[in-house]
Amino acid sequence: MRFILFISLIGKNALNYPRMSLKNIFVFLLFAAIPLKAVKAQSSPDTEKIKAINNYINFSNESTHGLLIVHRLLENFNKNINKFVDLPDQQINFYSNKDLPKDIFEDEENWFYDTSPNEWYAKILAEKGKLPSVTESKLNGSVSDMKKIITTINNIRFDLDEQIRTLDLTKRENLSLVYDKLEEGVKLYKEFYTKQRILETDVEAYYKTLKFTADEMQFPEVLVAMQNVYSSFRTGLNALYFKDDDNFGELIRNQEDALAKLNNVKLADYNSTRLINSKVQTYWGNIRKQFSEAIIAQKAFAESENIPDEFKLYDKYYYYYNISVINKFNRYGNGIVFEMNRITDYLTIPVLRKFEMPHYFKVIYPKLLEKTEFLAASDPVVKALPKVVRGRNVVTATRTIKVDSFIVDFKMYDHKIIDKDIVSLSFNGDWIVEKFEISAKPYDFTLKLNDEGKNFLLLHADDMGRQPPATIALSYKYKGKKELIILNSDTVKSEVIEIVVD
Repeated sequence: MRFILFISLIGKNALNYPRMSLKNIFVFLLFAAIPLKAVKAQSSPDTEKIKAINNYINFSNESTHGLLIVHRLLENFNKNINKFVDLPDQQINFYSNKDLPKDIFEDEENWFYDTSPNEWYAKILAEKGKLPSVTESKLNGSVSDMKKIITTINNIRFDLDEQIRTLDLTKRENLSLVYDKLEEGVKLYKEFYTKQRILETDVEAYYKTLKFTADEMQFPEVLVAMQNVYSSFRTGLNALYFKDDDNFGELIRNQEDALAKLNNVKLADYNSTRLINSKVQTYWGNIRKQFSEAIIAQKAFAESENIPDEFKLYDKYYYYYNISVINKFNRYGNGIVFEMNRITDYLTIPVLRKFEMPHYFKVIYPKLLEKTEFLAASDPVVKALPKVVRGRNVVTATRTIKVDSFIVDFKMYDHKIIDKDIVSLSFNGDWIVEKFEISAKPYDFTLKLNDEGKNFLLLHADDMGRQPPATIALSYKYKGKKELIILNSDTVKSEVIEIVVD
């Protein structure tokens, strides 16, 4: 019966395997005749344990998918209530909880998951005893904490619904309660990732103690190439998540190197019908595509490219992490993690599944509730002045702007003949104005300087007007006296000047 099944498989898939020789087919059929017990003897005793620890990763990844839904809901609600505050006639278009499952992480009607986070959690508890007690205790402690977090996050949407129905939102103190509830979401999203990283550390430590046969750990070059892509991409995402991008250029180069090595792996060169399977080829091609696009997106971040207007209040880190890049990493968007996990599942190789990364949430306040009137940098610590911005080389000014306070008022204007220069001005990587026509009338802005690292202003010429290069005058006060400094830019280079607190 087993022999006939293999014959039928070959007949069904013969057209998909043009490289199979008669010798390979003979070996394939010979293997089919081996008794099942003999095949199982090739597996190590630890093979079943990898399935148990992968359940923890499955729980984490599916929880990340549920967090994506809540993230979008909270983000949209935040925007709608801001409109209500700034524009009194604006109605609040709150999302309808009745249109969603009572527990987004349960999914009783299977509308979002193959297996829900709560189902994975129940499976983990049901398989108690499969892992060493010390390891199991650590892992169960982490997923228990993560389960409590996602349950609380799910409840926030109902808490907000209740506040809207019962509170008079024309009163500032009641609005504060709503925004405090949104801020709870911010903390919970951060706590989830903290717990996930603890889980990862313990999972990886235990995995290293397991032993597998050489026959089980097949295609090492493929596994190494995928791991390099995953690790380098994950490091880049973490830099965006934690706003630690001072060596971002190096992180991009590491990813480009990982992509080059991945491209050098030719699955068709392997003498394996499994690797040249059309599904695996599709998954592999999608990893290459998504990773390539992710690198392009990260380069745009590094060069301070424009971000959509609707996300400028959030900042560039939020946009590039949550919107532009992470969908090329996580499942939704068919990112690299989903495809890598599908490949190792199909090949039945006993390796850890890859962890996805959760979004992070940030509350934006309406203009009427803003407590400050200055511009603060989204990057809390700038360690180096930029070298390239928007594909253009940056020249560092030979002078500096000296100030005696961390809050500085500036006036920007055209100090020469008004020739319709159009410029963009950046503070610590965030654009203060973009494609702004300079005139004799000053444009006023106030900056809050970072108290650590460097602070800078960068002038980028969009149109040099009738008399190149584009120039602007910046006036400010230093020790009670008015100071004036000139910045220049053309279509080849931009100029950056450091601000130094004396």
